[in-house]
Amino acid sequence: MNGIDTTKCRERTREIYEAIPGYPKPPLIPLPEPDDLRSLEELGIVDTPLSRFIVRVALRLSGFRSFRQQLPNQLEGLLRCLNLRGAGLFALVNAATLALEDDPRALSPLERAATLILAARQFYRDLWSGRLEPDRFRDHILEMGQYPNFFSTCLTIDRQGARLFKSRCTNLITVIVRGQYFLLNVGDIQNDPPVEALVAALQDIVQRVQDVSRTRREASPGILTGVKHVTQMKIFRQFLQEPVNRESFQKIRHSFLTLCLDLDDHPADDAEAARLAHSANHHNRWYHASVQLVVFGNAKVGVICNFNTYVDGNPMMRFGAEIQERACRVPVRKGRSSTASKTLAVEPLSWVVKDEWRRLAEKDVQWVTDYQPATFVIDGIGQQTFLSHQLRPVPVFVIALQMAVQRLLGHPVNISQYLTMSRYRCMDLAIALVSTPEVNRLVQQLLQGVDRKETIMPLLQEAIRSQELAAREARKYLSLQKMLSLFLLTRTPWQRLYVMGIASVTVLMLRLLGLHRPRLSEVVLSHPIIYPQVPIIGRPGIRLPYVRYFGVHYQIMKDRIVLTLMPGIRWSIPNRRLVEMLRQSLEDIRALLIPERTQQLAH
Repeated sequence: MNGIDTTKCRERTREIYEAIPGYPKPPLIPLPEPDDLRSLEELGIVDTPLSRFIVRVALRLSGFRSFRQQLPNQLEGLLRCLNLRGAGLFALVNAATLALEDDPRALSPLERAATLILAARQFYRDLWSGRLEPDRFRDHILEMGQYPNFFSTCLTIDRQGARLFKSRCTNLITVIVRGQYFLLNVGDIQNDPPVEALVAALQDIVQRVQDVSRTRREASPGILTGVKHVTQMKIFRQFLQEPVNRESFQKIRHSFLTLCLDLDDHPADDAEAARLAHSANHHNRWYHASVQLVVFGNAKVGVICNFNTYVDGNPMMRFGAEIQERACRVPVRKGRSSTASKTLAVEPLSWVVKDEWRRLAEKDVQWVTDYQPATFVIDGIGQQTFLSHQLRPVPVFVIALQMAVQRLLGHPVNISQYLTMSRYRCMDLAIALVSTPEVNRLVQQLLQGVDRKETIMPLLQEAIRSQELAAREARKYLSLQKMLSLFLLTRTPWQRLYVMGIASVTVLMLRLLGLHRPRLSEVVLSHPIIYPQVPIIGRPGIRLPYVRYFGVHYQIMKDRIVLTLMPGIRWSIPNRRLVEMLRQSLEDIRALLIPERTQQLAH
């Protein structure tokens, strides 16, 4: 295949978290005491003297105790380089999609795409030069090492299996139009092409696709890159035996970012833009990429971020906000053409896609696709509703959600909240069980019809404090689960088999004694930091196989709550019904906070 030469492109690093010059490192996460086994419950083990004894024996036999003694000296290197997410390829359920605000200028979709490409390049330069303001929490500078993963980063499949791949190449953009793939060379990262040149190059690509009749177009491999990990490994073993596929696959992994031009779709609002970007038009995607910019025919934009390329919710939100803000500052001169587009080299990528591979992938897509509305807005209730009563909004939201689900199911559920750990070096997320006994006790009282503020406030404050304590405990130390993962990843294959054998015997013994009760993920929550440039985040149109009931991405704004629901595979209650119950529960809690005299005056 003649065209753009990527043979000189090299892998830039195997580090998960890259050290960026100019940004101070946050502290390393503390380690618990060597014999501290308080986190057994996160492994599904009932915490008793007997279970602790059994686990201690297993850890000693496995060699973990020796590893644990050396861990303080090795911790940063291990966290920086070891992939604790396993390079899972099921992007439809692992990735999250952002909807960006519209550009206030009346741009064409290709102009919008060009400004976003230039904005991403500018963000990259600001990051690596240290000009980008670091993330902060109060007076603490947070971990910045995930931000390089938005650029020239993807998941790839090679002889080592599926893994994270980071390229040194910064000049190539993958452009996808109607399932046809192109590499666009936009030049040296320090010298941006004129926006008019980019628009002209994109127009040339679109015209090429339009000139090719539908019957002559090559089949797209896009859907193959978004489905279950085991399905992809099965397909790609055959897919990469085709020489043309192997060559295109090697080239596409050097893309700086991926641009999907969905010009035939015109979403009516941000919610539809996010849904179409995330769970439709799979032929027009490359889900292995860390970032896909999806630009629609009316210039609306969705940004798909692949969680398993090590980009978490807060960095996703900031990335979206930064490129949106920068794109709106890129000057666009209407009616001005550019001959410079001839210098932007374009190469089509060719593929062989067999029908049997596509049918196999389509089964996975159907398994997780959900066709009901996913994004909702609860107006009139937001941060101010609860802050005016000195109550933190997030714990109150959790209480209301527990109340809503219990009304629907008749029993409490386990609600887990994702928490950022970026105040520590090379750390990502923790999970806290926030459906505490105090929360469940309060919800029981509320459902029994307690109607006096004086009665409910002590219970409400206790339930809020219990959630805060659960979050603090989850963030306090490096968890036993993560330490065990680090231990396993540093073993040789034979050592790993030995460790897994000990683990299997230990779990069997605990199960026979009634001391192993795995805690199912029933409801999972994520509330990333809010940026006005990113009105929606979530996985709209997708069902989550790894939760029993549902997942929620939510943002508590000043006067409203925006949430995107992802039901579990077997969850049958409609999203609208759940949101109605949640709204009612929030209203019930708000009503209890208003003094009775005020309520009487209101009537």
